[in-house]
Amino acid sequence: MGIVSFAHTGKDIRLDIFLTANLPGKTRSFIKKQILSGGVEINGVVVNKPSYAIKEGCLITFKEPEIIKSGIEFFDYDIEIIYEDEYIAAVNKPAGIAAHPGKGNYNNTLVNILIGKISNLSGIGGVERPGIVHRLDKDTSGIMLIAKNDFSHNAISSSFKNREIKKTYLAVTYGNISQESGCIEGFIKRDPKSRVKMEIDKEEGGKYCVTRFEKVKSVRGAATLLKVMPETGRTHQIRVSLFEKGYPIVGDKLYKRKDISDKYKSLNFVKRQMLHAYMLEFRHPATNKKIVLKAKVPEDMLWAFGSDNPDILL
Repeated sequence: MGIVSFAHTGKDIRLDIFLTANLPGKTRSFIKKQILSGGVEINGVVVNKPSYAIKEGCLITFKEPEIIKSGIEFFDYDIEIIYEDEYIAAVNKPAGIAAHPGKGNYNNTLVNILIGKISNLSGIGGVERPGIVHRLDKDTSGIMLIAKNDFSHNAISSSFKNREIKKTYLAVTYGNISQESGCIEGFIKRDPKSRVKMEIDKEEGGKYCVTRFEKVKSVRGAATLLKVMPETGRTHQIRVSLFEKGYPIVGDKLYKRKDISDKYKSLNFVKRQMLHAYMLEFRHPATNKKIVLKAKVPEDMLWAFGSDNPDILL
């Protein structure tokens, strides 16, 4: 737990306003909560009134709470940290790793890895999701942004919501697709026949989604490598969109067509869905500087490129 002290030398000012100005990355609501919970002292005495007027010469001590991890244990796993500063981090999530603890898996998730690798994770996501702003499906690999404080969490969440973050995925689909580019639109909703699947309907009734794609190359006449740019961020959006278009992702066990997978049995060696979150382009929450980050393509997808350097095709 961090402890920070300040000596006030100016005019009288509200305690919460003073701390908000002097603690970059901390929201006023977070600071108010800490004041009310007894985490702030003035001249050695706990003050739990956000509107308390600080006078010149006062010594203010702010105690930052430890993130309560609700029994979450550290999972020692070698993960690539693509970027890190005092506000955010970005990691290359491996396939097979869930984003956060959930029913049936409380120990081997990205959160369990992060608590031992990255300090000062934001707490907005709750005690079981520190730092998690967005997610990837368990068997999807690739880049994930991590918030290191509540200010960054709010800013990144807002950027995702307002479609200000450009996302680029790589997907390998069954068959030799002749279409060079396209856009899949519709309304995504829960499949009434399955509690774990989604479906896309052309009629309103779900959440609107837009998925653009470009063909990168044909792969051995049996598959196609696509660059996919989702403009919205819905559950299973890319997987279900390509499936509905007739381009199911190789290795996807949930969205699959038996007739297509049977036709291309040479791809049976693939053990997970060939979907990788490759690149994010966004504005830094604190500096507003444009950031472009890429996640190295995992080895189990390199066969689709025919090269150890996938960037030469993109």
